[in-house]
Amino acid sequence: MTYRKPPQDCADMAELRQAIDAIDVELVKLLRDRADYIDRAVTLKRANGWPARIHSRVEEVITNVCRTAEAEGLDPELVEGLWRDMVNWSITREAREIPET
Repeated sequence: MTYRKPPQDCADMAELRQAIDAIDVELVKLLRDRADYIDRAVTLKRANGWPARIHSRVEEVITNVCRTAEAEGLDPELVEGLWRDMVNWSITREAREIPET
């Protein structure tokens, strides 16, 4: 994580936008890391005969991130929507590689 000024210390919009752009770069890198783990999940799920979508795990992930969002003072509804989209994208990606059981 790159050091940034707190938002209240940004003197103008240019400085604020620079910080937001830096956060976006970090987020994209983290999403790339997450996708790498999803790729590994394909291999492990295939080896175990597991389906791409495991409903209980999906709900566990959503519950965990919503709880974290609340603890961090972020709207859990926003986080839930983002994560459901991301998880569904990941499962679709997995399903292309995992045969239906």
